[in-house]
Amino acid sequence: MKKFRFFKKYQDLDWDIKKERERDRKIIDSFNFAIEGTIETIRHEKHMKVHVFVSIVIITIAILTNISKLELMVLALTISLVLITELINTSVEAIVDLISPERHVLAKLAKDVAAAGVLISAINAIIVGYLIFYDRILNIFNTNLQMTRIAARTGNIVAITLGLICLIVVTLKAFWGKGTPLEGGMPSGHSAIAFSIFAMILFLTSDIRILLLGLLMALLVAQSRVKSKIHSFKEVFVGGAIGFLTTFLIFSIISAFGGLYN
Repeated sequence: MKKFRFFKKYQDLDWDIKKERERDRKIIDSFNFAIEGTIETIRHEKHMKVHVFVSIVIITIAILTNISKLELMVLALTISLVLITELINTSVEAIVDLISPERHVLAKLAKDVAAAGVLISAINAIIVGYLIFYDRILNIFNTNLQMTRIAARTGNIVAITLGLICLIVVTLKAFWGKGTPLEGGMPSGHSAIAFSIFAMILFLTSDIRILLLGLLMALLVAQSRVKSKIHSFKEVFVGGAIGFLTTFLIFSIISAFGGLYN
C-alpha cells in the first residue's frame, strides 16, 4: 500500500522535541527581554512615565467618547510613534554614555538628534490630538458643560480591560522582582486573565450554564498553573483576585453611569 505524498515527504525528518522546546524558550525569552527593556525605561525615564500616563488617559477617553475606528487607529499609531522614539532615545543615550564616558561634542550631538526625534513625534501627536478632539471639546462647551453618560462598545471595553490587567500584572512582577514578565512570579498573569474573562461573562450574560462554564475555565487555568509548579497557590489567588476585581469595578462603573453596546 502506497503512502500519501505528504507522509512520504516528512517521514525521514528528524524531529527533536527538546530542540522545539528550546526554540520556544528562546522566543519567550525574546519577549521577556523586550518587556523588561520597556519596564526599565519607564522606571528610570521621567519623560517615559509621562508619555505612558498620557497615552492611557487619551486612549481611554477616545474609546469612551466613541471615536471612529479610523481615528482610533491613527491615534494608536501616533502614540506608538512617541513611545518608540522615546525608547530609541533612551537606548542611544545608554550607548553614548558607554562609549564616551567623558563629555564630547559628538556625544552631545548624538543625544540631541535622538531627543529631536522624540520632540517631532510629540508635536505630531499634539496635532493629531487637536484634529480628533477639537470638535468634541466644542460640543461639550456648546452643551453648557453638561456631562454625557458613558457609552462604550463592548469589544473596546473588553480589549482595554484585558490590556490594563496585563499592564498591572507586569508592573507588579517588576515590583516584586520575581519571575519574568511572561512566566512565573507574583502574581499569575494567566489566572488574572482567566478570572477577568469570568467577570466579563457575569455582566454580558445571565445564562447560568455559560456562567458555570466560565468559572470552570478560570478554575482549570488556575489549577494548571499550580500543578505545573509555575506558580504557587498564593500567586494564583492574587492574580485571580486582581483580574476579577479590576474587571468587576470597570464594568460596574460603566453599568452605573451608562451602558455597553455592540
